[in-house]
Amino acid sequence: MQWIDRRKLHTQLMAGTFLNLGSPTCVEIAADSGFDWLLIDLEHGTGTEAALRNMLLACRGTSAAPIVRIRSVDPDTVKFVMDSGAAGIMFPYVSTVEEAQRAVESIKYPPMGSRGVAGGIRATNFGRDWKQYFNEANDNSLVVVQIETPNAVDAAADIAAIDGIDVLFVGPLDLSVNLGCPGDFTQPNFVDALKKVVTSCSDHGKTPGILTKTGFEQQHRDLGFRFTAVGSDLLAVAQAMKLNLETLQQ
Repeated sequence: MQWIDRRKLHTQLMAGTFLNLGSPTCVEIAADSGFDWLLIDLEHGTGTEAALRNMLLACRGTSAAPIVRIRSVDPDTVKFVMDSGAAGIMFPYVSTVEEAQRAVESIKYPPMGSRGVAGGIRATNFGRDWKQYFNEANDNSLVVVQIETPNAVDAAADIAAIDGIDVLFVGPLDLSVNLGCPGDFTQPNFVDALKKVVTSCSDHGKTPGILTKTGFEQQHRDLGFRFTAVGSDLLAVAQAMKLNLETLQQ
C-alpha cells in the first residue's frame, strides 16, 4: 500500500499534480515523473468510479501516493475509493467544522470513525495484508479538506484543530470567485485568506496545501504552502497540442 510519506508531509515541499482525463496511461506517466502525490479528480474530471481502480493500479511500484477527489462527503463513495487502494481523499467545498468532522468519520475505521471493514479488498492485497492494512489505515489515510469559501477561511483554525485532518487545501479559483475577485489572485483579501489558512495549519500542526498557478509558485512557497499541486494532465495535453500546431505553422 502506497501511503503518503508523513515525515515529508510535515517538513518538506510535497509536489503533486491533478489528473482530470480519467486515463490510466496519464496516471502512469505522472506517477513515473517523480511526483510525491497525484490527485485523481472525480469531482470535475472526466474519470469515473468504474475506471478508478485501473488508475490506482497505474501508481503501483512508484513513489507517488494516489489521492482521490470525490464530489462530496459521501460515506459510500469514501468506502469504495479507500477499499480500491487510494492513499487518501480530498473533500471539496468543506466550509464548516461539522463537514470536516464528517469527512474524518467517513474515512477512519472505528472507534475513530465509521468506515465499514472488509478483508478481501484491493487495499489489503485481497486479504493477504488485511491485518497490516487495518492497523495502518487510521494513522495513514490522508484527509484533505478544501478551503474554497469565506466561511471555510473563517473556520480554518477550528477545522485545523480536528484530529484526523491532515491538509487544508486552498482551491484558488473557487475561493477567488467566492471572495468577489474571480481569477485575480493578487487582491489583498485573497492573499489575507491564504495567510489565515497557513497560520491556522501552523498553529495546529497541520499542512497547508494549494493548487498553485504559473507565476505564483514562489509566493506560495514563501507563504508556507507545502502540499502543492501544479498543472494537470488535461492542461499539459492541451498546451502541448497547441504548441505542436504552432510549430508546424511557423
